[in-house]
Amino acid sequence: MAPFFETGKTYTFYFSQEHGDTSITGQVVSYESPLVKIETEGLTRIINCSSAYFVEAVARREDEDREKAAPAE
Repeated sequence: MAPFFETGKTYTFYFSQEHGDTSITGQVVSYESPLVKIETEGLTRIINCSSAYFVEAVARREDEDREKAAPAE
C-alpha cells in the first residue's frame, strides 16, 4: 500500500475550529501515521491527521507548483 502522503509533494491541509476554518499549505517532509511533517513559510510543522479538527488534505497539481515557481514576466 502506498503512503498516505507523498514526500516532496505540496498539500493544503484544512482544519475546522470553533472560531472558523483554517488551512495550511506546505511540502511534505515525512509521514508517519498519523503525523505528517511539512515545511511552509520557513517553518517546520507537525500535523496530527487523526485530530478531530483535521478535515482534509488536497494535493497541489504539479503544474500549479511550476506556475508558482516561474518568475512573472
